[in-house]
Amino acid sequence: SGRYPNTTFDSVTNHKVYADKFGYHYIHCNWPTNEKNRYMNKICFIQAYFDLFDYIIWLDDDAFFWDFEKDIMDFAPKNEHFLSICKSPNFKNLKTYFSSGQFIIKTNDRAKEFLDSVLTLEMEIVKKWWNHDLGYFTNGDQDLMTYLALSDNRFSNKLSLYNYKYFNSRVENLISEDVHIPLILHFTGTVDVKIRNYAWVQQEYRLHSSLISDKYLANYNIFRKKNEKSISKKIIAKFRLWLRL
Repeated sequence: SGRYPNTTFDSVTNHKVYADKFGYHYIHCNWPTNEKNRYMNKICFIQAYFDLFDYIIWLDDDAFFWDFEKDIMDFAPKNEHFLSICKSPNFKNLKTYFSSGQFIIKTNDRAKEFLDSVLTLEMEIVKKWWNHDLGYFTNGDQDLMTYLALSDNRFSNKLSLYNYKYFNSRVENLISEDVHIPLILHFTGTVDVKIRNYAWVQQEYRLHSSLISDKYLANYNIFRKKNEKSISKKIIAKFRLWLRL
């Protein structure tokens, strides 16, 4: 996971501790690439380590593991499939065909060809092909991946597409919409909305900024900001005011 140049969220700690729990190698990526579209950085990050692993799990910096008892590799692509990815939540007004914020890729030749194609495909081709039924156009890697998955015979029918709640849950799923225990809690929307929701979850569940309970942090020398709670309370106050408005 990662983001260049830095991230607003303490997802690094979250991802690292989860990886340790299940015995996976964790790599945080935060360096610049040659790509002009910042969404393509993740593709370059994955390519940098592609040949070292059998599978690679990607998570955006605004996605957090929530259920530390469930192994995400239960959803790894099997047989001829090379990519496991989740649909967009069906209760959201703003939807996409799937979310590239978190996925599992099998590091075989087909997957390598897929990633290469994401970087070389012209966005204008995808824009002309796009239709309303596919949802919101993000102008990023997600749209290119959708195009390749649906229109390119090399990759079509080679993806495992899961319901969103398998590993693409949202904050609403904790309190109001299709309530369940998320494996991954993905904060989406504008930056302000993400930060409000992130702060609310941290405060409501009395969690460290990594959104990990003390049970799993006990063996780590965790840095805690002295003013962390006061900052969260200020954000929460604004969040509650916003909800009333």
